[in-house]
Amino acid sequence: MSGPDVSLDDAVILVLASFGNDAGTLARHVEQAGRRARICSAPEDFCQAFDDSVAALVATEESLLDAEAALRACLDTQPAWSDLPVLILTGRQVRHDAPARWKFFRQFGNVTVLARPMTGETLNVALEAACRARAWQYVVREQMRRLEAQNTGLEMEVREGIRALQAESEHRKRIESALNEARRLEAIGRLTGGVAHDFNNLLQVIDSACTLLRFAGSDGERGSALLDTIQRATDRGARLTQQMLAFGRRQVLSTDAVDIAQRINEMKELLQQSLREKITLELRLQPDLWPARTDATQLEVALLNLTVNAKDVLPNGGKVTLAASNVRLPDAHFPEVPDLSGDFIWVRLADNGPGMSAEVAAQAFEPFFTTKRIGEGSGLGLSQVYGFARQSGGGAWIRSDGNGTTVSVLLPRGAEVGRRADEEAQPAEHDLAKPLQGARLLYVEDDEEVGKLIVGLLEAAGSTVHWARDAESALQTELQAFDLVFSDVQMPGAMDGIGLAQELAKRMPALPVVLASGYVVAPERIASLPVQFIRKPFDGRTLLRILHDHLA
Repeated sequence: MSGPDVSLDDAVILVLASFGNDAGTLARHVEQAGRRARICSAPEDFCQAFDDSVAALVATEESLLDAEAALRACLDTQPAWSDLPVLILTGRQVRHDAPARWKFFRQFGNVTVLARPMTGETLNVALEAACRARAWQYVVREQMRRLEAQNTGLEMEVREGIRALQAESEHRKRIESALNEARRLEAIGRLTGGVAHDFNNLLQVIDSACTLLRFAGSDGERGSALLDTIQRATDRGARLTQQMLAFGRRQVLSTDAVDIAQRINEMKELLQQSLREKITLELRLQPDLWPARTDATQLEVALLNLTVNAKDVLPNGGKVTLAASNVRLPDAHFPEVPDLSGDFIWVRLADNGPGMSAEVAAQAFEPFFTTKRIGEGSGLGLSQVYGFARQSGGGAWIRSDGNGTTVSVLLPRGAEVGRRADEEAQPAEHDLAKPLQGARLLYVEDDEEVGKLIVGLLEAAGSTVHWARDAESALQTELQAFDLVFSDVQMPGAMDGIGLAQELAKRMPALPVVLASGYVVAPERIASLPVQFIRKPFDGRTLLRILHDHLA
């Protein structure tokens, strides 16, 4: 095997000998062997001369005894590739036991021990072996340098690749953000157009009916019919706003525990009537179904919306299945709601119709999106279902194929089932002429037209009303003088109706408070307050009954 292709022409052999002429003699032998020699008169000279150009160290045993610590400290600084050959010349005058002597030699690393007296040929052979070993170390050094350079290049390539991936990821995020923004704007545009269309129709009905009332004169029957028309238009407008608020999750929901199985069983006849005669309705309810923490009224509205949608896709008859069961999330079977965890009730309504395309299913929950003809649906049914589910703390999704469509709703598990509002004892019918006789009310409302009508209604019912235009004005009144506070939620100023209720709870915790609004920015703020909430627009009889109940 040939030696390494590395030149040692510039290599130096260091000589360390502290006795007599040993240093000079050893240096001449090194030179005669064709190598450069450098005498080190002290350990400090060795440390100063020791670098990559040193091929080996020739030292006498007695010199190592004097330079042990300093020499070992220099050798310990060698790089990973280096293991300097050390030739140690022993003498008979040095007396050590063999184990201790070998331990002394080993601390200098790559050592070769030569006993004196010896021939020059022996020293030359040892020097040649040391130089060949050092030459192989130089080969390792060069390979390590090349590997380091390659690693540096690879690291640079990796960094460049990472930067390229990051740039591509950022570019993709910008594209996705722009796409989401475009979809959002499209949904807002569809929502705005749908709201404008439906409300313009409602306003046209009300305006035309009011105009005809002026011509009705003393025709009481005709006037009553026109008033009924206005009332129906108002009810349609109220339902429309409630659907939009449900989609936007801006309505106040009850969080009572609801017996889902009981509600569905009670609604079965109503749901069946919502379907065509040729469509059969099947219920599949888990026997030990948990109660749900949700709003019972909005649940019924959601089930009716789903049933009507199923009817429309089964014009020639078919089958609709309404099922409910308990689930615990996370669960791999529900990839549509990865953000939910805990106990839920899974309510789903399935039809055996033609199903939806992937494009239609992806947009089905958007407001005013509909595949129905004009006049057959507003496109708010499924958006109400989605908004109701999300605001309740659950989720909603659609799965569809050629065998039909299934709309699923997850509702969080409730602690226990309480008494239903329609099961509680209903108050007796009161004389609506004077149901609030003698009551002292603080009414807070910023809208002038609404305020005039409600004040007139409350005064006609027999109460004394103080009307404040904002929360700050209301708090400046003599609160002890009132039996009840009735306030709107959305008002100008630093404090809204909810803030007013919170302040009243601190100042006058026994004073009843009733809040009313058609839109609440943060419905969860009301949940912790001991107040009654009424959705606008409300029926006058309902308002009087609620106020009377709080004063009773």
